[in-house]
Parts: sequence; structure tokens; C-alpha cells
Amino acid sequence: MSIKIGNKNKIKNSNIGHQYNAPPPNKNKTFVERHPILISFLVSLVVGFILLFSFWKDIIDWIEKLF
Repeated sequence: MSIKIGNKNKIKNSNIGHQYNAPPPNKNKTFVERHPILISFLVSLVVGFILLFSFWKDIIDWIEKLF
């Protein structure tokens, strides 16, 4: 392969721009990897529900006594 550049200048047997092939992306994603916003919303709902229980009042009182 030769390329003419300008006035009779030649570059012989050269490679311009190498091509690097990356491996194909993994298409077998789990449900959590496909829907991170939905999972974070569900986790926040579960945590909010747990925080509604009355035993947290005892824990909050104990923490307030420390300070």
C-alpha cells in the first residue's frame, strides 16, 4: 500500500490508524443492573417502612442520652 502526499512523496507499506477491537458488551445483565432507579426506590420504601416501627423511639432516646 502506498499513499501519495504532496509532490511525489510516498509512504510505502504503512498502517495509518490501527483498529483495536473491544470485546462485545455482556448482554446478560441482571434485573438490578438493568433497573437501578427502581431498585433504589424500592429499597428506600422498605427502609422508610422499617423506620415507622415504635422500637426506634427507644433507640433514639438511648442515643439522645449519650449526648
